[in-house]
Amino acid sequence: KKSKMHQCTICLKMFPRPSGLATHMNSHSGAKPFKCPIPTCTKSFAVRSNAKRHLRTHGIFPTSDHASASPSQFTVGFDPPVVSEVREVCKLPSKLRWVPQSLATRT
Repeated sequence: KKSKMHQCTICLKMFPRPSGLATHMNSHSGAKPFKCPIPTCTKSFAVRSNAKRHLRTHGIFPTSDHASASPSQFTVGFDPPVVSEVREVCKLPSKLRWVPQSLATRT
C-alpha cells in the first residue's frame, strides 16, 4: 500500500504526514507557535524540535524518551540564583546575566 504524500502549495515540497506539512507551512507564514516556557524569555520557534533545543541555552535538557513518561520529565527545576556582591548601587553593570548555581563556582 502506498501512503499519500502531502504537498506544499507554495514551494511544492512533499511530506509523508499532514503534520509535517503543517509545521512546514510555518516557514512560509512566519508563524512561531512554539514559545519558550521560561517566563523571562521571549523566543518562539516555528518548529517544536528547535524550541526544545533552545531550552539547552537555559540549562534545561528535555528528555526525548517517551517510553518513561514520568512527571519529573515535565517539571523544570531551578537552582537558587547567585547574587554577586554589589559595592555601589549607582555603579551597577549595564547588563546583568543570570548564572545557574552549577556554573557559578567555575572560573
